[in-house]
Amino acid sequence: MRRPINFYIVFMTLCLVSCASHREVPMDFPFSFTDNNPHQVAASKKYGIEPLENRASLTKKVLKKLVHIEENKYYTIDPLTHSVPYLTPDAAKLLKDIGKDFQKSLRRHKMGEYKIIVTSVLRTKEDVRKLMKVNSNAVPNSAHCHATTFDITYRRYKYVSGKQADARQLKYLLGEVMQKLRAKGRCYVRYETNQTCLHITVTP
Repeated sequence: MRRPINFYIVFMTLCLVSCASHREVPMDFPFSFTDNNPHQVAASKKYGIEPLENRASLTKKVLKKLVHIEENKYYTIDPLTHSVPYLTPDAAKLLKDIGKDFQKSLRRHKMGEYKIIVTSVLRTKEDVRKLMKVNSNAVPNSAHCHATTFDITYRRYKYVSGKQADARQLKYLLGEVMQKLRAKGRCYVRYETNQTCLHITVTP
């Protein structure tokens, strides 16, 4: 004889599974990203282009090695004052994957749609010299000069639609995405406090 189904137990089980799948996103940021400049520069030299003297050096020959990045459904780009929107193909793919994984995480947690914001990309030597006059953290030996490196702000996100989220929760989800990609060996990451960004170098 078949036993009657205890619907209360089934209901509670489904609720617990649902809560586990869509847990409350934390407000704190437990991730430690400490890949320093020497590590990132070494990777940039290995996988990137030779530093360019100035923007006039962005010839057709150089541009053939790079991907022009622009706003799409996965990320947006701040007005660039000391860099230009070009990356190596591997770095461009990493950036796209970060934005894609970030949005997947938002959907998984039933949150609204947001885009990550890129704040810095490829810098020429001239760009670096100008930046060093206004930014004390800028260094002449910058990984940004090899087109393998970009910065993503963890403080601001572009709202697109749906339920609005706390910026601290968005920061946590971005950190979670970066931790997974870093663990897969796809990038180096440094958490920058003064510039409120994640400084990321691809490691294909």
